[in-house]
Amino acid sequence: MGNIVLTGGLGFIGSHLVDRLLKEDYQVSILDDFATGHIQNVARHEKDARLTISRASILDKPRVDKVVSDADAVVHLAALTSVARSSKEPLLVHDVNVTGTLNLLECCVEHSVEKFVFISSAAVYGNRTSPPFREDQSLHPLSVYGSSKAAGEAYCEAYHETHQLDAVVIRLMNVYGPRRSAGPYAGVMMNFAEAVEKKNPILIHGDGEQTRDFTYATDAAEAIFLALKHEQAAGEIFNIGTGIPCTVNRLAELFLKVSNSRLSTVHGPARKGDVRESFGDIAKAQSILSYHPKISLEDGLKFFLSWYRETFSMDPEENSLVNPRA
Repeated sequence: MGNIVLTGGLGFIGSHLVDRLLKEDYQVSILDDFATGHIQNVARHEKDARLTISRASILDKPRVDKVVSDADAVVHLAALTSVARSSKEPLLVHDVNVTGTLNLLECCVEHSVEKFVFISSAAVYGNRTSPPFREDQSLHPLSVYGSSKAAGEAYCEAYHETHQLDAVVIRLMNVYGPRRSAGPYAGVMMNFAEAVEKKNPILIHGDGEQTRDFTYATDAAEAIFLALKHEQAAGEIFNIGTGIPCTVNRLAELFLKVSNSRLSTVHGPARKGDVRESFGDIAKAQSILSYHPKISLEDGLKFFLSWYRETFSMDPEENSLVNPRA
């Protein structure tokens, strides 16, 4: 398995997977539309002949077909991932996350690609299932985003059964780390980091007692790499996280601790579509993939804040983030 195609390979998870694959001497072909990914995320590899980058949407089937034609495996990371955005632009999120996935599966079958790794989300579980989530539990997604990921999973299962494609589903918990994009849909980690750096109160949506499993990006990338390597992963679904729940209130406390800040926290309205409790049982990934997360949350936050401070500089006039760098 020498040539790996990564959709969304310029994103923060994808670029960490690029690092991991090139370290193991794979050929890596990135397919990315540059909407949220950044070429700077893989700038350290710009002279590496093993890496190629194609700018295209996963909705452009002819372009997808061309990139996938020489692939031994495809890792499908490209997606619109914001729960909030999915409620505002449901048709767009459906097109990218569902139709885009179907395009890729069709191309994989047409070109006899060996393995397809689909990156899904804990959002598929919803609120009716009590954590820790297990892979065999029923799915009850609350949001259009979660529903789109559940649909993608269903297509992967169908292509595994109907076309014998070695499809693997990776359900990521809440992944954070360097190279995360800023913007209105950036997520809690970027929002908290921005508040700390601007010395603003930390805004928590709802009562803050909702739980999440915060997983460092290099641990997530390692899990995806292991899923590519292990033949036993074919046809399986894996939760990937730390298995350790953390409330959003506790996350805010840790941010203040690692940044040596004494800022206040404020609570705003809960967001529609947000799951109350979310953390996964990772025993299956530990057993089959030999996956073991290495970065604790406190250490991860230190690394993340260090990157954030190096990456974004403050404009003293406008008090806004400028000059993003990879």
